[in-house]
Amino acid sequence: MISTADTIARIEGYFLRCAMPEPAGNALRVFSERAGLLVRIVTAGGQEGWGETWAYPHAAAALIQHQLAPHVLGRSITNPRSIHQAMLAAAVPDRRGQTHMALSAIDIAVWDALGRSSGRSIAELLGGALRSEIDAYASGPLLPAGANRYAGFEQAVERFVADGFQAVKIRVGIGFEADVRAIEAARAIVGAESPLMIDLNESSTVGDTLALADATAASRLAWIEEPVRHDNTASYRRLAEKLSVPLSGGESFCGVQAFRDVMVDGALAILQPDLAICGGLTEAMKIAGLADAFDTAIAPHVWGSGVNFLASLQYASLLSGYGKNPGFPLFEYDKSHNPLRAAIFDPRPDGRGRIAVPDGPGLGIPIRIETLGEYVTGRWSISA
Repeated sequence: MISTADTIARIEGYFLRCAMPEPAGNALRVFSERAGLLVRIVTAGGQEGWGETWAYPHAAAALIQHQLAPHVLGRSITNPRSIHQAMLAAAVPDRRGQTHMALSAIDIAVWDALGRSSGRSIAELLGGALRSEIDAYASGPLLPAGANRYAGFEQAVERFVADGFQAVKIRVGIGFEADVRAIEAARAIVGAESPLMIDLNESSTVGDTLALADATAASRLAWIEEPVRHDNTASYRRLAEKLSVPLSGGESFCGVQAFRDVMVDGALAILQPDLAICGGLTEAMKIAGLADAFDTAIAPHVWGSGVNFLASLQYASLLSGYGKNPGFPLFEYDKSHNPLRAAIFDPRPDGRGRIAVPDGPGLGIPIRIETLGEYVTGRWSISA
C-alpha cells in the first residue's frame, strides 16, 4: 500500500556555477567556469532526494518545469522505474537528447529519496553491491589556454601519482608531435605497469588516430577515448577494425538505444555512460545489462558536482567485472579544479588506488545545499 507521505510534493532546482582558476579545457574547447543543475525532490512526508544534470542546466530546468513535472509530482518514490517510464513517455520526440539529460536528474533524486526513506543505499536497492571499493583513475589535467597547451602537464601527472592513483587518463589532441611527447612523458611518470589512457575529446580523424596509436605503441595505452565525434559510428567501426588499442566512448549518449547501436557494430570496447546525461540510474542499469550481453566493459564518465560523483560510485559498485574485463569497472576521478564536487565529497584513493563506496542511505552520505551556498546562482521550485 502506497503511503501519501511517499508521494512527490515538490521539485526544487539549484543552479550552480564556479569560476576556474584560469581558462582551460581540452583539444577542442576551453572554459572559464563550471556549471550545473542540482534537483531536489521532496515528498509529502518531508523526505528528500538529490539528483543532477550538468550539460545544459537552464534548458534542463525548463524541461523539468514545463514537460516532466506533471509526470512526476504526485507519484510515489517507492517505484522509481514507474516514474522513469512516465518521463520517457514525455520524451517521444526527443529520445536521444536533452530530455534524457533532464530526466536523469529526477531519476537519480527519486532513487536517493527511496534509499533515504528505507535506510538503504542505492546499490542495495538495485540488488546489492559487488564491491565496496572501486579502482579509480585520475582524469586530467585540463589543458590551459594559450600558446603552450601542455604547460604544467608533467607536474600535474606527478601529483596524480603522488596522490595515490594507480591509473591515469590524459587529454591530448593538440598536435601530433606534442601529443606523442605528452604520452611518452606520462608513461615515464606513471610507470611501466600502471594503466595509461588518452582522451582526444572528439578532436581527431581516423587517419590521425591511427598514426598516433602507431607512434605511441611502446607506451601501451589502455584505451583511446572519443578520437572522433561521438556519433560518427562508421569511423569508430573503421578504427576498431584497425587498432589493437581498445576504443572507449559514450559519455554523450542518451538512452540505451544509442549504446545498443555501437555494441551491434562492435565500435566500442569500453562504454562510458554518464548518469547525469544518459537517463539516470534506471537507464544506466539497462546499459549495464547490454554491456553484460556483449561482454563489454564499463568505465562511467563522471563530471559535474558531488551528486553525480556519489551516484556514479553507487552504480560502479554494481557493475560486473568478469570475462575479458576483469580490471573493470574503472572509476573516473576528475582532478581539475572542482569545488562543486569537493564541497560535497572529497575522497582520496587508498594505497591501492581505490575509493571506498559510501554505504549510507541513498547516495551514501547526506547532501546539504548549504555547503555549496557560495556557488548557488539561482533556484526555483514547483509544487503539486
